[in-house]
Amino acid sequence: MPTGTAGARRDVGHPTAMACKTAAWDCQSHSFLGAPGTVAANLAALPAELVRRRVYMLMVQGDSRAEVRVFERFSVEDTDGTVARWEESRLGALVTQITDVLVTNRGVHCPGEQVKAALEGEREFSVEGPAPAPRSPEEAFARVMEAYRDDAFVQATVMVLC
Repeated sequence: MPTGTAGARRDVGHPTAMACKTAAWDCQSHSFLGAPGTVAANLAALPAELVRRRVYMLMVQGDSRAEVRVFERFSVEDTDGTVARWEESRLGALVTQITDVLVTNRGVHCPGEQVKAALEGEREFSVEGPAPAPRSPEEAFARVMEAYRDDAFVQATVMVLC
């Protein structure tokens, strides 16, 4: 996950900087709970705008395992991106932790960079890519949710960052 781009964020004439500044005041959280098929359908129905963000993430908790995927493009104009992945048996308080990071940030710094710093400080992620960035929420999340199809109950939270 690229770091050290804070200086570029201050250049308000740059399209990425403008998008990041705007996104810092428009972070979103979408949570769904229930049967895996229902949750997958709800994820697929999310607005396509979310996959056009530079950084967004999916956190899934199933019956006996959990995972986090952070989708990132270096610039909002890029057509390729990376996916950082972390797996564990439980998400624990991660959704609340990420929400606290965003509330504490109060739109001041790039929300994607703030969340990534909080995640990387406590977890080791494996990074895949670069590869073509997903073009829809279904393309981004369907394969992840397929791995939970035999679970009785799942929770999935998407955080739309910058």
